[in-house]
Amino acid sequence: MKPIHQMGHLLAANFETLVYIGMAFWATGYLNEHYPKSWSWANVTYPLGLLLIIRSWYVLFRSLMKSQKDGETPKKESLDEKNL
Repeated sequence: MKPIHQMGHLLAANFETLVYIGMAFWATGYLNEHYPKSWSWANVTYPLGLLLIIRSWYVLFRSLMKSQKDGETPKKESLDEKNL
């Protein structure tokens, strides 16, 4: 994977994080207004948002590590071929 694509994935993960935080904030307000409980809905929506953020970053790091492993192998082989 090209470095510019890796940077794009990183920026997308940051944008996705902001969207999840905003959605959790909006959902808390909506649920507290329309479905009032003795406890705040923030106790549900914020941990759910955090789990989604952790999942997003896990997928990002997994794909970056995979692309790094895939990208190193051909370079080593091509350098070895040049030495012969």
